[in-house]
Amino acid sequence: MRKVEWDREKFRKMFPALYAEIGDRLIPTVIDHLEVCKNLEEAMEVIEYFEKKGEITREFASFLRNNPSLLNSLIRKRRRGEYESRGLL
Repeated sequence: MRKVEWDREKFRKMFPALYAEIGDRLIPTVIDHLEVCKNLEEAMEVIEYFEKKGEITREFASFLRNNPSLLNSLIRKRRRGEYESRGLL
């Protein structure tokens, strides 16, 4: 599966109701999800899921898996439910 990049204006014209619902908020990325993980094992599951769904490339998934120090710096950075306070869905 391939990740599709959308032009914001084109998306607004094609899906006006959805665009109005989302507004200027951002959709959480793999990094946002890694920040709420409790441990390295859970982080690996998140990476595998995002790779399987085509949300991240195989190369980026490999980069994350091969950098445990980076993952450890992301883990437990925020609690669940803090997405809205950061303007995320």
